[in-house]
Amino acid sequence: MNKPITYNITVGSEKPHSGQQKVCPFCHPENLTNILETKGDIIWLMNKFPVFEKTCPTVIVETADHHSGLTSYGKEQLHRVVSFGLSHWLEWERDPRFKSVIFFRNYGPDSGGSQRHPHSQIIGLEDYDYRDNVSEENFMGEIIHEDSDCYATISSYPISGMGEFNVTLQKDGSPDGFADTIQTLARFILQDFPLPCTSYNIFFYHVKRRIHAKIFPRYSASPLYMGYRITHVMDQENQERMKKFLRTEKYFGE
Repeated sequence: MNKPITYNITVGSEKPHSGQQKVCPFCHPENLTNILETKGDIIWLMNKFPVFEKTCPTVIVETADHHSGLTSYGKEQLHRVVSFGLSHWLEWERDPRFKSVIFFRNYGPDSGGSQRHPHSQIIGLEDYDYRDNVSEENFMGEIIHEDSDCYATISSYPISGMGEFNVTLQKDGSPDGFADTIQTLARFILQDFPLPCTSYNIFFYHVKRRIHAKIFPRYSASPLYMGYRITHVMDQENQERMKKFLRTEKYFGE
């Protein structure tokens, strides 16, 4: 049975949300505190609202442009943002304070995030190993794209929902090519996924010495998953249609 993590409701009730605030806190870096590192307009800082107990939560403000986002970043910005996050995530994994470290980003109204401004999060978990909740099967599926840096699959054994894409970094692959593939799949979810979609999550995993990313289209959660933890995959006809489209010039051009 999965062990739950404690959410502090008092802290959570104080957390600001986009649409409920007049000023975005990330648009005013001069007011930010507890900054860990900066690189250009990227700012890594402690999260002011540590809602999960026995964790060390941080936020990466990815850009000064409030209306930008991972799918619209130019190559230079994309590579800088993803490499910055990956390097600090892996650095924190070596920190003896943490049993495991999670790295993820949210986008859109159904993603579970509270701020529109482009950002990602690195959270050190003091007594929780997220890898207990995933298996190698969760990253398996038919390959839809492969190059010297990474390969991408549609998950045959999704963690939570239909249309999960996996991207796995090759042994000697470049983080830049890894980032390019993640961006391409996030664009597909927002522009051409078989069901209209305005939100996604990206989660990173370090399992059995392999680095993976999962790109999730986000909708209201399935009742089957919420009540019974029953996941589902897309029907074969639509999955084939989606794979064929992903291999056109608009996306992977294969």
